[in-house]
Amino acid sequence: MVDDKQLEAQQAYAQAQAYGRDLARLYALEKERRKNLEVTSQKLQAIFDTVPTGLAVVDHDLILTEVNPRFLALFEQKPDCVGQSLSNLLPTETLLKSMSLLSKGLDKQNSVEIQTTKPVSRTLLINFSPLDNKQGWILVFHDLTERQRLEGLKSEFINIAAHELRTPLAGVMGFVSVLKEDLKDSDNPIAAEIMDLILQSTDRLKSIIDELVDFAATQRLTTDSLHVTDIDLGRLLQKCVTILQPQITTKGLSYQFDLPNEAIIVQGDQRILTEVIYQLLENAVKFNKPQGKILVRVYGLSTATSTHEAHGEKGIIIEIEDTGIGIPQTELDKIFDKFYQVEEHLIRGVGGLGLGLNIAQRGVERHGGQLWVTSQLGQGSTFRVMLPVLTESFSTSIDNRLDVIHQQMLVYAQDMARAVTAERKLSKKMEQINSLSANLAKELNQLAALQPGTTAYNQTFEQTQKIAQALTSLSD
Repeated sequence: MVDDKQLEAQQAYAQAQAYGRDLARLYALEKERRKNLEVTSQKLQAIFDTVPTGLAVVDHDLILTEVNPRFLALFEQKPDCVGQSLSNLLPTETLLKSMSLLSKGLDKQNSVEIQTTKPVSRTLLINFSPLDNKQGWILVFHDLTERQRLEGLKSEFINIAAHELRTPLAGVMGFVSVLKEDLKDSDNPIAAEIMDLILQSTDRLKSIIDELVDFAATQRLTTDSLHVTDIDLGRLLQKCVTILQPQITTKGLSYQFDLPNEAIIVQGDQRILTEVIYQLLENAVKFNKPQGKILVRVYGLSTATSTHEAHGEKGIIIEIEDTGIGIPQTELDKIFDKFYQVEEHLIRGVGGLGLGLNIAQRGVERHGGQLWVTSQLGQGSTFRVMLPVLTESFSTSIDNRLDVIHQQMLVYAQDMARAVTAERKLSKKMEQINSLSANLAKELNQLAALQPGTTAYNQTFEQTQKIAQALTSLSD
């Protein structure tokens, strides 16, 4: 008859065998997980290695911990550069400052533009994002050098062509004006009408050339080239409306100012901000309906509900609202592109090169501001300009916002970093499981050889239970 001790020993042995079976299932599951993780890791590593932009992972001291081949090519480095400081390759003061502001929630900007001379003179746009575990940063390096060179050549060509066209056009306009005066007392009304048509055409050509010159000027514009002075915004708005008064009168438009009682003084480049406001007001005139309305509002960022105020920004908002044809929702994200115009059937009879809004946007951005639009087709549009308060710490490297590809590179890099971290943790976990599995197998073999109820058996059984419990906790 089986006594209690033997029964207990048999139960313990059965329990140990159950632990063994659970261990086998756990091991198979972990093996499958590791295989899937390795596949994911290989995919992410392939992305990391083949993206056409430089990628690097750094710690908080900017020590390189991971780099991709494009990064090595960009800086003409070898893989052993890992472990070195990024400051050995480029100036990092601006980068560190921007990282600090982002991590403290004092700024939303997650990119900086840096000039470097190693190994050659380059302009780099660096996007940065903190790792999930806050143990470092992902950096994405975009080489803007060639693009800026081509943009410069294009702008220079436009500038030269426009200036070369101005000189002969001025002569044509002058001679036509003289001929028109001579025909005032003429009995030939057709000739006088022809002269008027010629002058209208030359005026149109002059406006196109002026637009090209302004466009070329804004393409060369940098923050440190701004001539910052105090500007009376109310007077600036009135000046632009006065210039546009003939067009306003011709279309039978009415306009209204909604301005604070006190003078509105902003800091900026007088010429550039005048061009910004003029382009937006001209847009409201050109695309308005006959007998339409234009409303100009100015107010400060003074409410906590403002997105900009919530991020610590201070400044003013300029709104220019019209009752014009409106803009289709599908085209709102394109209207600030160079040479872009809304669908032809909506703007038939309205001239222009499609540069005005691009000129305005670039001027606003170079002041550290933002320009955006809301619109309803057939009812009108509202353009809003946010101009921040300029301080002594106003950065000389205000960057254009990230395009979609930049954000995608950051996401890929973050995924790669997470996968690498997870793979390392899993590898460590598997090492522990393998070690415990070997110990458990050893203890089970010893247990099978011992007499149930003996001290050695009980000690071995307790050790087996501890190992099994440790394995169970690792599976959680």
